[in-house]
Amino acid sequence: MAGDDQTKKTGFLRQIPFFQSLTPEQDQAWSERCETRKVLAGTILYDPERTERSVFINTSGMIRAVLRVTPSKELFLEDFAPGSIVGALVALNGHWENGFLMTITDGEVIMIPPDVFQEILEARHDICLTLLTTMTSRMRQLYLKVSEHSYLDVKHRLYNALLRLSLPCTDNPERRIIAPPLIHAALAEHVGTSRESISREMSRLLQDAVIERNSDAIIIRQPRELLRRLSRVAIAPPLVKPACNPA
Repeated sequence: MAGDDQTKKTGFLRQIPFFQSLTPEQDQAWSERCETRKVLAGTILYDPERTERSVFINTSGMIRAVLRVTPSKELFLEDFAPGSIVGALVALNGHWENGFLMTITDGEVIMIPPDVFQEILEARHDICLTLLTTMTSRMRQLYLKVSEHSYLDVKHRLYNALLRLSLPCTDNPERRIIAPPLIHAALAEHVGTSRESISREMSRLLQDAVIERNSDAIIIRQPRELLRRLSRVAIAPPLVKPACNPA
């Protein structure tokens, strides 16, 4: 990440909800061994062949985890919103041979060396338990995604993705919204298919008045209709985000 701005700070870990239970002394001692870094969209944060291991917390911007299925094929796993802890398994269990982490927007990350991260977990069992809870939730989401790819066709995977990525509309709780709107290529990455397939299915949803789209958002006018269609084939209810926080 040559050319990125790097600065040293102290006493900043407690500003992150994940580490808010640290004492001021612990915060300062461990923060001094971490660094913050401004990053541009497309920055590779972790690659087993090019970078050292670190645990990342994005204080702003989005981080994406990607799995290399073959040299020419990659599978999008998850996008992490600001405040997420990313790379913990790599820090604890060695290199992730087939995956990498990259930024998909400009932002800023905190980089925690693996030895510092392990010290924190050994000293603070409450933070260790929070990490286990977080990782368990992510594993369940990945199990559902794998199941979706095994049992659902493209249109039903799209329905799931729209519900998962959306939030309730503030002015109409019967509707859901994705703002800013995702382009079809981005939706295709979430669904694991081609942009052309997504374009066809989105056109059908627009024609059926299930969704509407403008320059500001994708509005799901009939989320119950998407759920009804999914109920015919889905092996588990779709994961949808709460109204309070999109992260």
